[in-house]
Amino acid sequence: MSGVFTYKADERIDTRTVEKFSDELKEILQKGNYEIEIDMSDTVYISSVGLRVLLATQKDIDKNGGSMVIRKAGPAVKKVFEVTGFVRLFRIED
Repeated sequence: MSGVFTYKADERIDTRTVEKFSDELKEILQKGNYEIEIDMSDTVYISSVGLRVLLATQKDIDKNGGSMVIRKAGPAVKKVFEVTGFVRLFRIED
């Protein structure tokens, strides 16, 4: 596949929604999309389970020579990335 695949994240990524989030990202990777942009403009909350899914996705992408960027994360989500140190693990852009 060529080009960047944009995935629109839900409002909340937590224990109730993480399975859908994980399954959808895995499906994107299985289709050979290793250039992924995750649009978090609607996301107001992400829990540790969501962070684990992002980390696993990033690892798969790295193994396949791709890239992942998180875009449009709001203040609350950015704060979670900062507090957990995940700002050093992910490319986060406005």
